[in-house]
Amino acid sequence: MSPLHSFIIASFLFAILAFSNPLAPPSRASYPTLNELTFRQQIARAVVSIQAAYPGAQLDRIECTSTRGPLRTPLGLVDVRLFFANPSRMPGRQAILLSSRPGALVWGQWSRPQYLPDPRPGAERPLGDILTSDIVQVVRRMRQAGQQGSFRAVDVLKEEGMTEVWWQFQMSSRNEGWVWVGDESGRVVVEQNDEETKTGDTS
Repeated sequence: MSPLHSFIIASFLFAILAFSNPLAPPSRASYPTLNELTFRQQIARAVVSIQAAYPGAQLDRIECTSTRGPLRTPLGLVDVRLFFANPSRMPGRQAILLSSRPGALVWGQWSRPQYLPDPRPGAERPLGDILTSDIVQVVRRMRQAGQQGSFRAVDVLKEEGMTEVWWQFQMSSRNEGWVWVGDESGRVVVEQNDEETKTGDTS
């Protein structure tokens, strides 16, 4: 067997092992690099894993929080929580929570799923199985629209009446309030003092 064939086979086996158990916490030696999965891909991978374990489960909301204070890039939003509607509807098991494991340094390092007693708020709708945009693209659109401030958290949701999924950034300055970015349209809306103050389309 040639060295090239040996390398190809070894790479194939490594890929199988690396992706065989998406929810298992990776070892310190396997932290993703810039060449590996994006935030969007990690979320899609987690959705597939949850739906394999709980057929019919629907992703309702994503919440991401900084573990290092205000940020200017999304890479530090590693405290991630995925909320799923549980199709079984058993008492005390209305929803499923998949959250980042304690001490996670990058996206995709998950704890074991937990049951939650309450379903999603009635005004929220499922997000779908995969996001249209990656978080890095969303932040870029926000910057292109003139929003240069730092942020502490972002929620991804689709409330009743919304025509698309929205990314809702909690900005660190009170003067900046909330910045919403459309997942499909790229539209940017700034909400300040409970008012919509500025809109832009960066798509």
